[in-house]
Amino acid sequence: MNRVVRFERWGGPDVLEVVDVPAREPGRGEVSVTVRAAGITAGESAAREGALAQLYPMAFPTATGSEFAGVVTATGPGARFGVGDEVLGWSPEHAGHAETVVVPETALVVKPEAVSWEVAGALYVAGVTAWTCVESTKVRDGDVVLVVGAASDVGTLAVQLARLCGAAVVGVADPVHHDWLHAHGADAVAPADAGALARVVHERAGRVDVILDTTGADVEHLAEALGVPAQRCVATLPLEADLEFGGGGPQRADVLAELVDLVAGDRLHVPIAGVFPLADVVEAFATAERPHRQGRIVLLP
Repeated sequence: MNRVVRFERWGGPDVLEVVDVPAREPGRGEVSVTVRAAGITAGESAAREGALAQLYPMAFPTATGSEFAGVVTATGPGARFGVGDEVLGWSPEHAGHAETVVVPETALVVKPEAVSWEVAGALYVAGVTAWTCVESTKVRDGDVVLVVGAASDVGTLAVQLARLCGAAVVGVADPVHHDWLHAHGADAVAPADAGALARVVHERAGRVDVILDTTGADVEHLAEALGVPAQRCVATLPLEADLEFGGGGPQRADVLAELVDLVAGDRLHVPIAGVFPLADVVEAFATAERPHRQGRIVLLP
């Protein structure tokens, strides 16, 4: 048997339950992974509440868990991974909050020894979303990048990836997070309405070339106030939801491998705010959904 997290109706964290289900054997090109850590994402909370039901229909009972890291314990025919390999990746069936998950081998990359289980299990969604934002807006050396929601899961990584591109970064975040932003080479300003924020940022940076928003703010108004063209502005929330639940487009194992190598090389940092055993999944999601210190909430099955 396999212990998994699932829910049978829309609602808050209290609808989640840990249940025993028959373990599935891996098929051709699949591997079974014993999960050592699995991140909790904002998209999973929105999906559980029914906020994404029209865009991404789900049938009950529904499992949870988009990203995870663990140890390969069984392989199907043709799989390139071997038993005992340490890996990280994503679950196309959104079933990573479990003791064991079966996934296509193409949804996995090798976990470097230098990367902790907690960080590896919480890298895919926020990491690939942040990378996509930086890539799609063509951030380059010398740009000034404004990251709205710079202390969020995606914002934290977007700040660092933009800096790795050679850009100057201004992060919009509550003052409690400003020391972290300064330590990672970014300027920091407090949240404000679009007009006031544009004035403060213009005084600090002189200009802005790119806007990355992780909060659902009025990016169009802000871009207009700062003179940033639409093609160099991006809102992360739709990208993150489509990455987790859209099911279309290329999966990003190559990007994930690049990101985890940056982590292993101490060039990209993923803060961890708290860890919970699988049995405490309700409290884990409740913690993730209320204000908490910067960083990811992670389940440790």
